[in-house]
Amino acid sequence: MSERKSEEPTVVVKLFVDKERSQVLFAESGTEFVDVLFSFLTMPLGTIVRLLSKHSKVGCLNEVYKSVEDLSTDYFQTKACKTMLLRPLNAAADLCDKLKVKIDTNPRAVYACRDTNCGSSDCTVSLVFGSICKCGKVMEYIGEWPQDPDDTAAAGSNGVFVKECLKFIITDDLQIAPASTSLMFSLLDQYGLQDPSFLEQKIVQLNSDKITSLLKRSLTTKQVLTGYYFNAPSINYDSYLYELPENLYSKQAFVHTELNNMKIIVVQTKDNLSLLYAEVGIDFIRLLFGLLSIPLGSIIRTYGKMSTNGCVDSIYRSIDGSAKGYMNPEHLTLLQSPNVAPFYGSGASNMLQAKEAFPRQKHINACFKCFKIYGFSCHARCEEEVPSIFKLKPTVVRYNNCKVWSASPNCNYRPCSAKLREVDPKLPRGGSHISVGFVKQGVQKFMVTDDLRVLPLSLTSTFQVVSESKIPSNDLVEREITLTKVQVMELLRAAVVTRNTLSSVLLPPRKKLHRLSSSLC
Repeated sequence: MSERKSEEPTVVVKLFVDKERSQVLFAESGTEFVDVLFSFLTMPLGTIVRLLSKHSKVGCLNEVYKSVEDLSTDYFQTKACKTMLLRPLNAAADLCDKLKVKIDTNPRAVYACRDTNCGSSDCTVSLVFGSICKCGKVMEYIGEWPQDPDDTAAAGSNGVFVKECLKFIITDDLQIAPASTSLMFSLLDQYGLQDPSFLEQKIVQLNSDKITSLLKRSLTTKQVLTGYYFNAPSINYDSYLYELPENLYSKQAFVHTELNNMKIIVVQTKDNLSLLYAEVGIDFIRLLFGLLSIPLGSIIRTYGKMSTNGCVDSIYRSIDGSAKGYMNPEHLTLLQSPNVAPFYGSGASNMLQAKEAFPRQKHINACFKCFKIYGFSCHARCEEEVPSIFKLKPTVVRYNNCKVWSASPNCNYRPCSAKLREVDPKLPRGGSHISVGFVKQGVQKFMVTDDLRVLPLSLTSTFQVVSESKIPSNDLVEREITLTKVQVMELLRAAVVTRNTLSSVLLPPRKKLHRLSSSLC
């Protein structure tokens, strides 16, 4: 075990430590560490919850994630839908796979129908476990999606998200800037230090576990490097909506605009001081679950800040700020406006204007039948030496509705090619119609508690929540609400920063502030 750990990839970071103040003032590193920090912005929220679930809470998203885990697959369009939400794909996975240290362990596995007699597969593959072929069979693992050999972004001295051969300075609150003498003196002056010799220089090797620790701290504190080096406890504090900036999305465009399909019934106290739960329909659940697929950078782009306590937004601001001009321009959009992965579009991505990436396609130098048997190494079989008699008249044939170029009807003697294309895992039998969401359409109602625990609505679940609240039933009242777009936007933001999402948005402001001030006393 220790031998495996010693061989694990690491990135080198030099910390400048003020021992008297027990503080790391800043760090210096190459492109490898900075690339990893920028990759945080591409990570879906569900991935962050999965990575940090044992150590930290991300607003109410832990409850949303656990609700998906606990909910029966009968409520989802397909079994693969549950996997999509619990292990959401990263639209920038090809680039993140080039990082020296990778903290997202979600593999780029490829699945395909292994039945060589299947006439329905149309050269389709999926990147989601449990996807179904049109023939009804479950797709099986066939290999890892290969990297594009022409993409050399991480080769040699080039960086992934930043330009080559640069040294960067990273502040304690994760502001990133190219290293320079003027910046160093500016930081020393900021901390009131005239003589840099008072600082101790410590070189640390950061593996995936330690990088994950930095991600956790970036969501909860503004002293990330100090907390890591001195092993300070990472404490989760709720943020309150009235403390967060509102300048990066316009409420004016949404004012008085109601969503007809977003009617909910809330159960709260008569004095407006507590909200127990909401009775909601399928559209609200799809919106909530879709939040797990949203990249972290999209949240920061929309709302301006992840929370009042953390500093991960400093990484985002560095792109167009202190690190401007030092980013790889071809990958800039992937950080500033990250996409959701193909087929992950949802009500949440529409509201947050996170575009859906195009489905993957890949040409392989082999027939699809051999691909089903041998995976991505199948070209060795299909490209065997072809007798000259077959080289004279190459033909275009079709295999399972998939066009291939063949020199021979015998697979052993025909070099050919096929075009793999990604299929929507949400479609029950790999169909071609447009899917509508992760959760099945139906009349089923759900209960959503204040901390976004989702349960199928039943007398049992209702009785349980009311009993746990210890509030007399005659003090409770139902209130029907047709949510506006502003309220939905606020609910999505509250879900990632506070553990009282519904009451933070749906209780009257005056009572809300009174409740918050009382809780601080």
